[in-house]
Amino acid sequence: MANVKLGEILVKANVLVDSQLKSALAEQQRWGGRLGDILVRMSLVTEEILVKALSWQLAIPLVNLDSVDSVPAHVLAKLPIQAAKDLAVLPLQLRDDGKTLVVAMGEPQNVRSLDTLRALSKCRIVAQIAGRTAIAKAQARFYEGEAELAEHDGAFKVLDAQGNTVIKATPTGEHRVRLPPPVNQPPAPPAAAQPPAPAPALPPPPRPTAPEPAAARPAPAKPQTPSDTLASVEEMQRREVGAIKAMVDLLIQKGVFTREEYLAKVKR
Repeated sequence: MANVKLGEILVKANVLVDSQLKSALAEQQRWGGRLGDILVRMSLVTEEILVKALSWQLAIPLVNLDSVDSVPAHVLAKLPIQAAKDLAVLPLQLRDDGKTLVVAMGEPQNVRSLDTLRALSKCRIVAQIAGRTAIAKAQARFYEGEAELAEHDGAFKVLDAQGNTVIKATPTGEHRVRLPPPVNQPPAPPAAAQPPAPAPALPPPPRPTAPEPAAARPAPAKPQTPSDTLASVEEMQRREVGAIKAMVDLLIQKGVFTREEYLAKVKR
């Protein structure tokens, strides 16, 4: 049965079409990895369907970890938690007077993982198949308790100084707030009655101002005529010419150039 390829099983079961399988195989050829993990990562199959297909392919029974209520402590002690996480394994029960360990595995076909389990537990291994996500949740539930499971599922808690839960948030976004019990304190004495404060006095209304007499108002500007504009332009030009002459005289006095050199230059 193991000779039947996983992709062929899923195509024959009408879970995948040929084009989807080819796309997943191309991804596997490019990046490597297990085909089943690639199919789940590409959202082409669910983990539940993948586990069922692997169970049929490998002829290994599958186990529903959600229906497992508890695992005895001495069974969990057969495998350290870090090794269980690394191998994606959960111990379930001991058989044959403790000589056989039944485990749920994500990769029951992995020979190296089976050898490691035998070396760690000193037991014969009987594997059942389960999804990696289901195994991780069960590990948190049985190895680490409900608090670690809540953290694994995305929940968190806020504790006060005494270790009491103050706020608990669930993955659905629900926040549960637990307030501390009220402290018994004597009631505060009633405040003494005080007379009402007097209303603030309103300012007197502004007095109307008398209109400004016509004599005090500035006279309107006289419009400028074309002759006035020409005169102002001529005055500006005279100032500029005077400034240039003064600058030339100063340069001649400083010996920068002579008057003859200046006149010869101007005549050009």
